Amino acid sequence: MNESVAQTFVNVTDSSGIEMPHSANKMSTGIAVADFDNNGLDDLFMTGYDLNSLLFFNQGNGQFQVNLGWSMPDFTAGKCGSVVAADYNNDGNQDLYVACLGRNYLLKNNGSGFEDVTSQSGTDHDERTEAVAWGDINQDGWLDLLVGVHPLSLPVNPNDPDDFDKILLNNGDDTFTVMAHNIPLAQIGKATLAVSFTDIDLDGDLDIYILNDRYHGNVLLINEGSGCGDLCFTDISVSTGADRPADSMGIAIADYDLDGDWDLSYSSIDEHIFLKNTGTIQNPVFDDQMVSISPFPANTSGWGTLMFDAENDGYEDLYVATQHGFPDPSTNFFFSNQGNGLFSDNTTAAGLIEPTGSQAAAWLDFNADGKLDLVYGRYNDLYQLIENTTDNTNNWLGLKLKGEVGFNRDAIGSVVMVELSDGRHLIRELRSGESRGSNNAKLIHFGIGNASVEEIKIRWPNQDTQRFNWMPINTYSHITYTGPDSLFTSGFE
Repeated sequence: MNESVAQTFVNVTDSSGIEMPHSANKMSTGIAVADFDNNGLDDLFMTGYDLNSLLFFNQGNGQFQVNLGWSMPDFTAGKCGSVVAADYNNDGNQDLYVACLGRNYLLKNNGSGFEDVTSQSGTDHDERTEAVAWGDINQDGWLDLLVGVHPLSLPVNPNDPDDFDKILLNNGDDTFTVMAHNIPLAQIGKATLAVSFTDIDLDGDLDIYILNDRYHGNVLLINEGSGCGDLCFTDISVSTGADRPADSMGIAIADYDLDGDWDLSYSSIDEHIFLKNTGTIQNPVFDDQMVSISPFPANTSGWGTLMFDAENDGYEDLYVATQHGFPDPSTNFFFSNQGNGLFSDNTTAAGLIEPTGSQAAAWLDFNADGKLDLVYGRYNDLYQLIENTTDNTNNWLGLKLKGEVGFNRDAIGSVVMVELSDGRHLIRELRSGESRGSNNAKLIHFGIGNASVEEIKIRWPNQDTQRFNWMPINTYSHITYTGPDSLFTSGFE
């Protein structure tokens, strides 16, 4: 049995030392969670749009300190919003891609600061970039970049390549090349607000999900491998129901009902959409399950969307950052997963009523206690750090994955499956770029309640699979893939 205790959260922004302001005439906050100084703790990079973007280093005692002498570009003229972190050059340091109005930034982490390598890398983009994600789409061991564009003028100019979403292939030498593909321009020339690389059919390679504003319809592209330029894609948006039009703004991909496949949860205006996969893993069919969530307040715009297990019971809950009729404030919402396909609004009980409009949101475990915390960006206000203080006896399992050979060092694209003694099967995927303008911590986290672990299966990005029948609970295990031989060793520290 899992212990059922109401989730509780406490705002610790002031006591943490985080003072990160935002100023803009549009919803444009962005959060990158990553361990930038390699001390084992999640740091925070947050964008200010008309103000400078700042990096806050986690000191391990509940305190964060800003920049700490690191060299940083001046972002004040950039109007920067969305951001995503990853180790794109496999050197062990977390780098950044920052999306701005008029130009973007690829920032290489040299261990003591960030070097702007945008121009020489070929990663700049002149249009309005609103969404970014990292993933190795062609499985060559180097992380590629998915750039989602919300053009300043619609409809798009078919002769302007900057009006279209694009994939930038990592050449492995600090340069990138725009990928050739067979995707119809009509599908990547919409008003994109969120993107994600995810293995939707669990066949071992990354697919693409694109969220589009203005009821343009979302786009789900299945990776079919090489043959059409660099890669071939099959558009299954309409045939599967994944296109479900909305003012789509923020995405979370999770198996909320524990049936072994990915479901899609995304925000909009006046509603929040849940697309449950009622088909199979290989042939998904997405059924609109809005009834599973309490009625969404009228005139409320949903933005950052998170699914994470707040009370470690094995079921992922839902958090939505919102704005009530721009620019009026609205509280964000927390919906607790009841484990029966339904969610209940626990915003007030969890202590998350804070009536200030928000956009970007991410989850992390800043104090490494196994209870996932929240960070979100208030529009024209300060970013907020929210500690998860839920008190129960539920256990958890945490993994930090790393690749040393055969695939990207961050192990992005890894899928982990856990079988519990109570018969439940849990699944997680390591991603960088989700929610809205943000990336979550690079952790694999499972709440397991009071069950014991029967088996842990890690499918690495090169499709090698590693199995464990035991792993310590209530701590983070560091697991490094060093080649095929590592499949026959314990692998954790």
